[in-house]
Amino acid sequence: MAKKLVILSGPSCVGKGPLRDALKKHHPEIKFAEPILCHSRTPRFSNRTGSYEVHGRDYYFLPRGLFEQLDPRYFLTVKIRTEYQAIDLVHLMYLFETHDLVLIEAYTTLTGELIQWAKKQKELELDIKTVFLTPLSNAEIEERARKEKSTPEQIVYEVMKGKLLRRNEDPPDKIEVRAKCAFWEIQQAKDYDHIIVNHAGEDDLEQWRDPLGPEASRVLAEFVQILLS
Repeated sequence: MAKKLVILSGPSCVGKGPLRDALKKHHPEIKFAEPILCHSRTPRFSNRTGSYEVHGRDYYFLPRGLFEQLDPRYFLTVKIRTEYQAIDLVHLMYLFETHDLVLIEAYTTLTGELIQWAKKQKELELDIKTVFLTPLSNAEIEERARKEKSTPEQIVYEVMKGKLLRRNEDPPDKIEVRAKCAFWEIQQAKDYDHIIVNHAGEDDLEQWRDPLGPEASRVLAEFVQILLS
């Protein structure tokens, strides 16, 4: 039986974290593992969970200078906007030995590196699925740009900046960088196997509370269908 690798991507604040949490809570029958990635940023407070991120549980928070020293034979390291992320390949191999499904939330640049790595692991016979979570469909972006006499880039920037401001977890400079990068990130969705439009981002706490709101329920159902296919 082939092992399954599912990579979930999307711009900051689009709802990847709430989606993964909802999957664990509402579909305990779907057994999967998630590797803990290394990150160069500092832990932040989450209004959704009411606590700070924890080293060794949410990420391994490492000094920026250390990422340049990570051995590429054992770590995949990529730049993410102004930060760095890395994944421990030895630990990832262990997860495939003990689980049939591994789910990784990865930035778009890390997704490509992971796919290249996974295709080389012939002994695993990996079934690779990539899923992109986007706040708006391309049609919605174009329609809003037409109505508001704006550009698609500006529409995405305004939507994502609003979400990041409402989430209220990042300093202003980080919010600006994340909002400005969102349009380019959404353009990468065309390279993914599946695209899920999610209007209920991490700023929409009510949608992700119990019971799940209609938008969160739809997004979760689409994601579950992909995982089980």
